[in-house]
Amino acid sequence: MGGKARRLRPRVVNGVASVGLTGSVGAGKSTALAAFADLGARTLSADAVVHALYASPEICAVLHARFGSAVVGCDGSVDRKALAQRVLGDEEALRWLEALVHPRVGHEVRDFLRRSPVGSVVVCEVPLLVEAQMRPLFDIVVTVEAPVELREARAGGRLGPFFPMLNARQATPEQRAAVADFIFVNDGPVEALREFVALVFRNAKALLDRELREMLRDDRRGW
Repeated sequence: MGGKARRLRPRVVNGVASVGLTGSVGAGKSTALAAFADLGARTLSADAVVHALYASPEICAVLHARFGSAVVGCDGSVDRKALAQRVLGDEEALRWLEALVHPRVGHEVRDFLRRSPVGSVVVCEVPLLVEAQMRPLFDIVVTVEAPVELREARAGGRLGPFFPMLNARQATPEQRAAVADFIFVNDGPVEALREFVALVFRNAKALLDRELREMLRDDRRGW
């Protein structure tokens, strides 16, 4: 249990502090995202974006054309479990699906950051942040990790037999750590995770406050 931090790079753009939240399957990213929201951050979940995409008629039609009624029912809804069964283990199909979904998720994340009001701390939970090469979008990157046995137990009821395959598809903890400013090993009580989130939030606010002071100073020079 515990976290590590690097010296932050002052980078805030357009008066918004952007935080990319990533981590391994079942490590506690969703719990961390909720804790950021409780502190007043604007939050976005890439998983929620994917859910919305799978509900759109355009994506449903594309998936039906590729995989048939086995993954898209008569009512037009995507059966996510059936889709996962279809693509996991089929490298070509999985890469095709990633090429369909990842750019659209990236667009939604960029749009969410762009639309956020000046003075906001914005946290985007992106499980495949490293894989989708989205590091440049964020001022701060946080990764939440945990031992694999603990993660599998946490995700077992939700992911079941898909856990090993999904876990294998992700970047390694070392690859995530290489791009992260804050690293937390979530193997203890939820209070420790919340304390870590509060630390990251304070750092994001500090970066933001410095940027806003600079913006105000520049405005005054222009008067």
